[in-house]
Order: sequence, then structure tokens, then C-alpha cells
Amino acid sequence: MFYTLTANPAVDMTVAGPALQADENVRANSASYTANGKGLDVSFALKKFGVDSVALGFFGGFTGKFIVEETMNLGCLCRPVWVDGVTRICAYINDGEHEYGVLNPGAPLTPQYEEELYNILDTSTGMDCLIVSGSVPPRASKDFLDQVMEHAQERGADVVLDLSSDKLKTLASKKPLLIKPNHHEMREIFGVPVNTDDEVRVAMKLAHEAGVQNVLLTRGSRGDAYFSNGEDIWYAKREFNIKLVSSVCAGDCTLAAFLLKWYKDRDNVEEAMKLAMATGANVAESVGLGDFGRVDEYSKRVTVRKLERK
Repeated sequence: MFYTLTANPAVDMTVAGPALQADENVRANSASYTANGKGLDVSFALKKFGVDSVALGFFGGFTGKFIVEETMNLGCLCRPVWVDGVTRICAYINDGEHEYGVLNPGAPLTPQYEEELYNILDTSTGMDCLIVSGSVPPRASKDFLDQVMEHAQERGADVVLDLSSDKLKTLASKKPLLIKPNHHEMREIFGVPVNTDDEVRVAMKLAHEAGVQNVLLTRGSRGDAYFSNGEDIWYAKREFNIKLVSSVCAGDCTLAAFLLKWYKDRDNVEEAMKLAMATGANVAESVGLGDFGRVDEYSKRVTVRKLERK
């Protein structure tokens, strides 16, 4: 079974309205409030595909209770660690032309809370794969993510990492099954751009040399992605345009869809990439996860090819 870890979950407030003006109030056209966090999004997306998972994370205050309740209302299993403080609220504002995000830091961790999470990992049954996504809360131990990986791997679980932290490069030595950086994160972590096929080859080589087994690299609004297993590299591109409503959740759902097709059939890269790109595009056209109503249609309009070896 898939387990997901969202160490720093959030209630996302997504607002649509007119253009922002300095020192002026603007009246929004609409606002929505959703339980969120990158690992939680993976669990939610898997559930939409009919696959159960267990969502782990740290939750506090009225917002933490809201997220846990919403997670269970969506039919997902949840094993929360309750903390003092209030789980953060993040704001995303779309003025019809641009999207703005305000990400708050979250409730701080203590060694006691971390130990509670390690105990959950140590006593979890049927954990085939742990997906660790998102940021780390304030005051987390320096080796928190290292410990998370070690506890999961000691249980025989694969570990998938979707982290924006430069810690990802250090964790690569622990041989995660898969990492999913976007193009900005890939450049920041491994120090090379990924604008061309040749640059992607260099970046992928550096990631594998660092210890990563597989890499799914997404490039956001460009509508394309690369996957490397250390031997071959595939390139996928959507051959259609979308109207962006919110990019929140899109990358997480892309990862969930990819794992759904690829995790138990590692040769099924092309179908996994088609479903991943289609799902991410469909989600970007809605607030939150949406209904996945156009995933099948979009999958047929994604092209996948292998890069030539050099």
C-alpha cells in the first residue's frame, strides 16, 4: 500500500478576483477553502483513481482538525500526529492573468512529535511505498527527513521524494526509488539548467550519480516532462492547451497518476507518462483536484518518445 507523508499541511484559500492594487482593498469574485498539502494531494488523487493509501502528517488547531476531517470524508485513511499550534493557511490569488501564492511557515515541530511519527512508521503494516512530499515545518530536526527515510526503508518500503528543499541532494545518497523535481528545483539542486534535451541528460546523470534510482522531471507551464531510469530517458508533451485556473495540486496529482501506472510495472513508462501529464493538466483547469473528467481524453493527446542515447 502507498503511504504519504505531509509534514507541513495547509488549508489552501484560493481566491479569484480583479487585479491587485497596492494599498487598496479588492473585492474577490470567489473563494474556496480546501484541505491541502503535497502528500495529501497524492492520497486524494489516488483515491479518485480507486486506490487506497494512508495519509500521515502533523496537524494542529482548528485548521488541522478541518484537514483530517476532510481527508477522512474523502475516503482516505489518516494517521495524524497532533501538535500544539495551528496548521497553516496558505493563500493563492488569481486575478485572471497572473497567479500569486502566499505560503505561511506552519506549526513548529518538537523531537517528541517527530518520535511519534517514527513510531507510526515502525508499526505500520503493508507499507510498500512512502511518498514524502512538500516542505518541512519550522524547528524540525536537521536529520528529520533522513530519519523518515531510514525508518521507512528499515520496514522494507520504497521511498519517493517530492521536495523543494536542497536537502533532496543529500537524501539522494539513501537511494530513493524516485524523485519528482520541477525544472526550477532540478536547476537549484543539481546546479544545471534543464531547457534542452542535452541539458536534461546532464542533470539526470548527476541525479543518478548522487544515488537516485529514477527521476520524473516536470516543467510546469511548458506542458512537458522527462523520466529517467538510469538507462533510458523518455520525453512526454501534451499536444493541447489549457486555461490555467490554479497550479495548486497539479504536480502532486501528476506524481500520483505516474505511480499508479508505473510502480508495479516499471516497463509501463509511456502509459504512466500519458496519464500523469493528462491528470496534471486536468487538475490545473480547476480549483483543487476537480473531477478528473477529461483525463481519458487528454491522455490520448500526450505524445511520448525516447531520447536518443549519446
